[in-house]
Amino acid sequence: MNAVARYLGGALIAFEFLTPLRLRRVQTYDDRIFAEALGWYPLAGLLIGAALVVADRGLSSLLPAGPTAVLLVALLALASGGLHLDGVADTADGMALQGDRAARLGVMSEGNTGPAGVMALVLVLLAQWTALAALPDPVRVPALLIAPVLARWTVVPVGILFASARPRGLGHAMQQGLWPAAAPLATLIALAAAIAMFGAPGLVLVLVAGVAAVILAGAAARMLEGVTGDVFGASIEVAQVAVWMSLVAAASKGWIAPLLF
Repeated sequence: MNAVARYLGGALIAFEFLTPLRLRRVQTYDDRIFAEALGWYPLAGLLIGAALVVADRGLSSLLPAGPTAVLLVALLALASGGLHLDGVADTADGMALQGDRAARLGVMSEGNTGPAGVMALVLVLLAQWTALAALPDPVRVPALLIAPVLARWTVVPVGILFASARPRGLGHAMQQGLWPAAAPLATLIALAAAIAMFGAPGLVLVLVAGVAAVILAGAAARMLEGVTGDVFGASIEVAQVAVWMSLVAAASKGWIAPLLF
């Protein structure tokens, strides 16, 4: 398989990993090929955002903003297979544990959700619901589209800035696949989407997503001496909420207006 075909094939891997979408029989890949697919993560985010827009258009004609937002939060969780929410819970449990690095990593790999994980999930889901219910109509459609895109792009800055906490696993594999093409490709897609939807102010949203993800990942990295796949997932969820909250605030002040939709 030549390099171009491998990278193009990565789009399917990204869709199948980040969504329940299955276009072919289940396959296995070596870590390098799997990791290179992260270049297409923002495109998978755009697909998820499009599903949110379609659902929102139908639901908002039947229900008030609150119930509509609840169903959108549920759809968002289903669209990602709960993958990133699991990362939120595991990361919170690991960071809350009073122990050394090995003990924290052990708790994160067990898959059982403790009190800290439950609290983190509740807070993230509540923040999503609040933001989605508050998004004003002028920015609603582009906001639903862009937040999943930029959130999934944040694997790039997190992967660049922080080492892997384990010598193997998802976090390690993703960092190995960042270069030479995946990180630039993901960044190009994210920047193009942000500028297309909001013009130059869209670049601020890219910065917001990146900063939110890096702050969370940095806090985890100090305790774990690196990041894991769970931390990547938690960073995605936090960045997504940060983008929506920023759009709610900016739109209410008249600081941002969509170019599309």
